Amino acid sequence: MNPAENTYPIKVKCGSAANMWKIVGLQWVVGVAVCLLMLLVSPIHAQSAAWGFVAVALPSTLFAARLALGSKTPMGGTFVFLTGEFLKVGATIAIMFVASQVDPNIVWWSLILTAIVTLKSYFLAFFLR
Repeated sequence: MNPAENTYPIKVKCGSAANMWKIVGLQWVVGVAVCLLMLLVSPIHAQSAAWGFVAVALPSTLFAARLALGSKTPMGGTFVFLTGEFLKVGATIAIMFVASQVDPNIVWWSLILTAIVTLKSYFLAFFLR
């Protein structure tokens, strides 16, 4: 093998970008569904659920978009992934903080429940293959 042809001889096959976008799309579908179910409880619960949904789905979407842009080196890809994860967690916490400051009627159990269900919705992807 000529080293000039292949700079990185070990190829690691990761999940495709299409699968990543399916998971992000599933988060949006599940989050909206939970918000609609919370509307059956009350509009205030639905509004709080929307905060939880946005706190998880928006950073995940931005993270996926950044990963889709990719990196040209394996170390760069690792750096992009790790910094993206830290930024995603920070953005989720920041959105929840903003929700607590902006919405005086926030129902925390509704927000947290929706955030957890939206965050863990990728488990559904395993069953919907």
